[in-house]
This record gives sequence, structure tokens and C-alpha cells, in this order.
Amino acid sequence: MTTNEMYETGEPGTAERQDDDAWLTACAAPGQHWFGLSGTFQTLETLFTITRWGALAWTAQAVMDRAATHETWGLMAFAVTSVLAVCAGWTAGTLADRGARAVATGLRQQLTGALLPTAGRISETGPAEAAWAMVDLADDVADFHAQAAPLRRSAPLSMFAVLAVTAAVHWPAAIVLVLTTALLPLNMRLAGLFAQHGADRQSAATRHLNAVVLDSFRGMRTLRELGAVGRRGQTLTTAAERLNKATMSVLRRAFLSGAIMDVVITFSIAVNATYIGLSLLGYVQVPYAPRLDLFTGLLVLLVCPMYFAPVRARASAFHQRERAMIAAGAVRDIVKDTPAAVTQAARPRLTEPVGVSLTAVRFRHGGADYDTINADVDFAPGTWTAITGASGSGKSTLLSLIAGLRRPSAGAVRWQTSSVRQAPVLGGSAWVGQQTVLLDATLPDNIRLGRPEATKQQIRRAVDAAGLNAVIEGLPEGLNTRLGEGGWGVSTGEARRIAIARAFLRGARLWLLDEPPAHLGAGSGPEVGEALRRATEGCTVIIVTHSFPLAAAADTVLAIDDGLLHDARLVNAR
Repeated sequence: MTTNEMYETGEPGTAERQDDDAWLTACAAPGQHWFGLSGTFQTLETLFTITRWGALAWTAQAVMDRAATHETWGLMAFAVTSVLAVCAGWTAGTLADRGARAVATGLRQQLTGALLPTAGRISETGPAEAAWAMVDLADDVADFHAQAAPLRRSAPLSMFAVLAVTAAVHWPAAIVLVLTTALLPLNMRLAGLFAQHGADRQSAATRHLNAVVLDSFRGMRTLRELGAVGRRGQTLTTAAERLNKATMSVLRRAFLSGAIMDVVITFSIAVNATYIGLSLLGYVQVPYAPRLDLFTGLLVLLVCPMYFAPVRARASAFHQRERAMIAAGAVRDIVKDTPAAVTQAARPRLTEPVGVSLTAVRFRHGGADYDTINADVDFAPGTWTAITGASGSGKSTLLSLIAGLRRPSAGAVRWQTSSVRQAPVLGGSAWVGQQTVLLDATLPDNIRLGRPEATKQQIRRAVDAAGLNAVIEGLPEGLNTRLGEGGWGVSTGEARRIAIARAFLRGARLWLLDEPPAHLGAGSGPEVGEALRRATEGCTVIIVTHSFPLAAAADTVLAIDDGLLHDARLVNAR
């Protein structure tokens, strides 16, 4: 389903929504301990607040009766319980925040395992959706649980405490509260159903805007060259207006449902206030009801709003739940295929060149009706093998299978030395691709990405192996030069040599190279080839290339055609 289709339909199926609901509930597990403690302190806050209002009502009665001693004790009790209520509320909020951080951290760890190629899985999630999930959606789920989970413990206890105190001092007021309570669950359910569709549309609009913004920035150079910046700006404006309309729709619905609840709550409080006022004036007297004095009437009026405070909070959490449900569905779609046990990317410790064996390996992309790869081949340790073939023939897919980034649909891929035979280990090979990612950091920081603890001497050896000395001499601050984001300050060939230095620093004895001379000028190509030869001395190298000089210098040249590997030299000899 496309983003626009999601925006138009917006409403998930019942079964899918139930799964999302169960998954959303399970997400609270990392913070459950903190949420339970937070709920306990919320209940204590209610008890202290009831006592505080009781002390205030007692003080007011003492002033009316001109009992100075009772006034003093009442004021002291009011001050102490006020401090205790504030401390309990602050502690409850702090514990809820800690639980929210635990939930968000747990979700981000799951997302990291799903978005990064771990345990043989490579994510198909787009960068816009990945960033949205990691930054916003994890917090949406965590914020909901921080609000709702403590309330599940504290709300019933707090409401019961208020109702019990009200019934103890004057039971007719408690009856009004009970009758009003019966209307609230229906209102909350209607409010949730009313807000669900709007939340779905807002989520789809947010995702669409994220994708448009990211694509616009990534393709800005192309848009300028095509003169399409203005049209793209209009697309961005339209997406922003769509999100604005969806957001305002959600706010209107939330405001309307909140207004309905306020009417119900205000009506209940008004009935009690009117009854107490008329009773104190002597106009109303309920048979068998206890006598109403200033202390009793004032206490009932002060604690009645407290009875509805948990209900208001639950209503707010109910609206937040719709947002969290959308977030849970999106996050769950990303992480659902991630294996429970994630294989960590171990740094290679093999001291010998690594041979590679592909035995009856087949690979088929999801939904395809044909195999992309169909291979039985061995790559001898310590040799260079060049793989050639037309674009789209499966060369990069073959490298990803050897690296362990993908699992074969059938067959087995094995790394082997004289003493070890194992499945591919993520991070165990050195990878140099067509594009080199350079960060806004110094040259050494960019080189040590794959080995953060590397010493200056180790970085210097990597620089020598990659032939970067001449490049460093031309930089403004030499080795300590800070490169701009995306590699500003170095050429494409120089960036490729930085990638070679980075791979050399890892110490891998198996190198996988995906078109390293691609997009280089006539002068840079041979230099990169020489740097590769120096850096990979004594290693096993499998290189995908269209470069004739690189292929001619390899020990073995294989051609790939429709996923099948052939000895290119034998094919050419025929």
C-alpha cells in the first residue's frame, strides 16, 4: 500500500488492530516496575490531598467555632499534608518518566536490530520511515504508557478513596457521584471511536510529509538541474497543508469529546454544590441523611473534583492511546521479522585468509517468481576473484550473501580456513562499495568508524596501506582536517581510498568490493586499484567490477548471467 493509499483508507482491519493492541501492551514490559511504583505514589498523592482538604475544612470549622487550638492544629496538618502531596506527585512523575525512558530505549533497541542488517536480515524500510519510527514513534508509545500504566493502578484506588470519604461524611453526595460515573465509560468509548479515524489520517499525512521532505533534500541537486525546485516546493506545501488539516481535525474531535466529558463532570459537581448549599441554608433535608455542617459540606465540595481527576486523566490517555496505536502498528511492521536472538557483529579474529564456499545456493527476492542467484562455487583463500556481468544480473546480491547480509533461500554459504568452517559473521568481512559514507568529522574519526578503539599508529598504517599520504599533505590541517558532511573537501577517488583505509583497519582477511572504481576519472581508477592491492595483500578478495584492468589482474574471473556463475575466461575462449 502506498503512502497516498494509506492516507485515503487510513483505517486498519480489526484483526490487525487487535494484534497492534496486544503488541502495544507488551511494549510496556521494560518500564512496568517503574509504572507500578508511579501508580502507588499517585494513590498516595490522592490520600495526602484528601487529608489536606480535610485539614482545611477542619480549620474553617474551627474558625467558625472560634476554637484557636483547633485552628493551629488544622493549619499545621494542612501544611504537612500539602508538602507530602507535592512530594508524592513529583515522585510519581519522576518514576513514570523513568519507565517511559525504559520503554523508549527498548523500542529503539528493537528498531536498531530491525533497521540494521543483523542476524541475516536486511531492512527494506525507507530512511524517512526509519527516522520517523526511531525519533517520534518510540516516544509516542512510551509517553502513552507513562500516562496510562500508572493510572491503571492508581485510578480505581483513588476514586474509591474519594467515594469512601464522601460516603462516610455524607452519603447522598456519594450517590450523585456514583450515578454520574455510569455515564463516563460510554462517553470515553464514543470519544475513542470518534478520534480513531482522525488519528489514522494524521499518521498517514505525517509519514507522507516525512518522505517528501527527505526525498527533496536528498535530490536537491537533481531538482535544481531539472528546474523542478518550484514544483517540488508546491508538493511540499501540499503535504504540509494535508498534515495541518489532519492535525486540526484530531484536535477538534479531542476538544469536542473533552467538552462532553466536562459537561458531565460539571453537572455532577454543580448538583452536589447546589444540594450542599441548600442543605446548609435549611431548604433541603434528605431523610436519614446525617446533619450537614460547614466541615462536612466544605470537605465534600473540595474532594468531589478529585473523584473525577483520574477520569479526566484516563480520557486524555484514551486519546493518546489512538496515537500510540498508530505508532505501535508502524513500529511492529518494521520489527516483526527480526529474529528474537540477534547475532552480534563480531570483529574478525581470523589470522588466515578466508575461503568461501557456496553450496547449492539459491536466492529469490520476496514475491519474485525466479531465482536471482543460483550458484555452486568455491573461492580459494588468498586469491583475487573478479565477478563481471550486466547491471541487475545479481552481482551485488551475491556479495551480500557472502557477507551474511542476506540469507540464501536454499543452500549454504560457508567461510573456511585450515581450522575453521562457519557461516558468515556480520562484520567479519571488509566491504568497500560504490559509495563512501563520510561523516562531518576529522579524517582519523572517519577512518576508525569500524574500529573506534584504534590507536594513532594503527590509523597511520591504514593511511599508508590506502595510499592516503599524498592526499593528507594536500589537506589544510593534514591528518586532523575535518571533512564536511558527505565528504566535502575530498574527491570521489580520495573518499574511496578513505574507505579502503577504514576496511584495512578492521583487520579482516576477506574483502568484498562492489565496483570500487565506479564513477572515478581516468586518473583516479588506477590509483584506487593500486591502493586495493597494497591493502589486501595476503587476503581473499572478491570484487564485482566492470573495470577491465581490475578483472584482467584477478586470479579468477567469473561472469554472472541470470544468477548463474561461469568461468569468464573459458566462455571467452570458446
